[in-house]
Amino acid sequence: MIRTACALDVDKIQTLLKSVPGFWDETWRGDVLERALASAETIAIVHLEAEIIDGFACAHDAAFRAYLSELVVLPSAQGKGIGRQLLTEIEKHLKERGCSIVIADVWRDAEEFYSSHGWTHPTVRLLCKRLT
Repeated sequence: MIRTACALDVDKIQTLLKSVPGFWDETWRGDVLERALASAETIAIVHLEAEIIDGFACAHDAAFRAYLSELVVLPSAQGKGIGRQLLTEIEKHLKERGCSIVIADVWRDAEEFYSSHGWTHPTVRLLCKRLT
C-alpha cells in the first residue's frame, strides 16, 4: 500500500534510509525529514507491507522544475516493483501540480532502473556544492 508520509513516520523512514549502505548522509540536518514532510512543496510517500515502511519517495515542486530527492526501497524488498510504484506515484503527483520536468541525482547502479522508466540524461551538466 502507498500512502502520504506523515510526521509519525519519521523514525521509520530514517531507519529505512540508514538500511541502505551509503544512503544516509550524517551531515544532513537533524530535522531533515521533519522539515521535508512539513513543506507544502514536498510530495512524500511511503510504501507499507504489513505496517512496515519498506519504501520511501520524496520530491519537491520547485516551480521551474521538480526535484526527486529520495527514492529508496528496503534492500530485502528490492526487485518486487516497489520502486516502480513509488516513482509512478510521485510522477503522477508532480504532473498534477503542473511540473513538466523532474530531475534527480541517482547512484550509478540505479541508472538502469530510471532509464527503464523513461528517464534520460539531461542536456545540461548538473553541479553541486557541499555547504558544510
